[in-house]
Amino acid sequence: MMLQSLRYSWLIPFILLLSGCASTARFPDNPPLVTAKPAVLPKASESTLLLLTISGGGSRASAFAYGVLEALRNSPASDQAGSPSLLDKVNMISAVSGGSIIAAYYGLHGDKLFSGFREDFLEQDVRDELRERMLSLENLSRLSSTTFGSGDILDEYLREKLFDDHPISELFDEQGPIVIINATDLFKGSRFGFTPELFSLICSDTEQFPVARAVAASSAVPLIFTPIILNNRAGSCNYPTPTWIQQGLAEKTVNPRRHRLARSWDLYLHQAEHPYIHLLDGGLSDNLGLRAIMDQVIIHDGLVNTLKSQALGGIQRIVLIKIDAAASLPTEWEKAPDHPPQSVILNAASTTPLRNYNFETKDYLHSQMSTWLQQNDDSPDCQDTSSCQLELFFIDINLEDATEQLNGMALSTIPTDFNLPENGAEKLIQAGQRLLIQHPEFRRLKRRLNIQ
Repeated sequence: MMLQSLRYSWLIPFILLLSGCASTARFPDNPPLVTAKPAVLPKASESTLLLLTISGGGSRASAFAYGVLEALRNSPASDQAGSPSLLDKVNMISAVSGGSIIAAYYGLHGDKLFSGFREDFLEQDVRDELRERMLSLENLSRLSSTTFGSGDILDEYLREKLFDDHPISELFDEQGPIVIINATDLFKGSRFGFTPELFSLICSDTEQFPVARAVAASSAVPLIFTPIILNNRAGSCNYPTPTWIQQGLAEKTVNPRRHRLARSWDLYLHQAEHPYIHLLDGGLSDNLGLRAIMDQVIIHDGLVNTLKSQALGGIQRIVLIKIDAAASLPTEWEKAPDHPPQSVILNAASTTPLRNYNFETKDYLHSQMSTWLQQNDDSPDCQDTSSCQLELFFIDINLEDATEQLNGMALSTIPTDFNLPENGAEKLIQAGQRLLIQHPEFRRLKRRLNIQ
């Protein structure tokens, strides 16, 4: 989450009070869906399903993830001449907040990431440019409107600088991995994934909804940015209620996790009571990006059923690379009896629950792995146990494990913001590359794939 950005944003409401005239500016609408469309399924090459998750953390998260993606690009997928890279084999990316920026950029532009992203984003002082935009006379007028806010200015910046008007449907086409951008539904407290399934549920068209607006929602830090608002038109496009929602609503005691997920989706179907959806930073509900994957397993009641539902029954190994650029809590204030500044208190108070929730998410995932493997081995489809053995490779790339430093300080202490200190991007990229290459599970994967 970005808590130190736009340090003068508190001036905006004061200036607007002085202006005395409210604008009629309004956020751009999300176009309606006339006919629901089938979801595009992730495609797995050969027998390996390769999944990536990228955490929040502003520009720090994007730079750290850049290093991991570059290391994957430099790793061939086999020992054959002309082999594609492991990055080419990625099937799906789930990303949050700062991680969603690089994920969406790669989803749209592919290998152009490595020739353009540093200049377009990592080397820019995005924080200062956003502040200048918000304090311009034109935008000060628009910001006086109750239906237009700083989140919409972030959307405009991302369209102009990174994503143009590319729609989110392009993140689900066959030109690359599926990319899921995750935000948080402010008043439901649940994860909101910009996916064909959820957009069909609210009868909104993915072919006309900009990637930039989805990324703005995923990155809209509370108190800094206003929510990104969508119209909920559920019930207007003849989209049938998914069976799992009906099943989950009846499973409060036998399957509480699916019941909770079903309830959050079912609320959208009560359109008259929930005509608008307010979206903020995805880190509020899942700062790791793991929940998009875990929710699918919960929805389908197990890994085996999930793979079958996605026509991935022939998968022999699943590779999950989790890129976590979480910030470290400040420690220098523990050495003095003084009251820390309010900004420090706010940063620590928001970081602590995120870190605790991150731990619980990872712990739940690890605790379920043995169960998922057992389910696969016990599947009726597995007549020959040796051919049905499913391997899981969990590659946890954590910025806190980096030994690289910047000005004598750990890289995880770089503030969560939309700019980086001098040499910060290079150090973060180096750390991401090294941590992946040296990770024991990554080395085991390369041996399994006969990669030198």
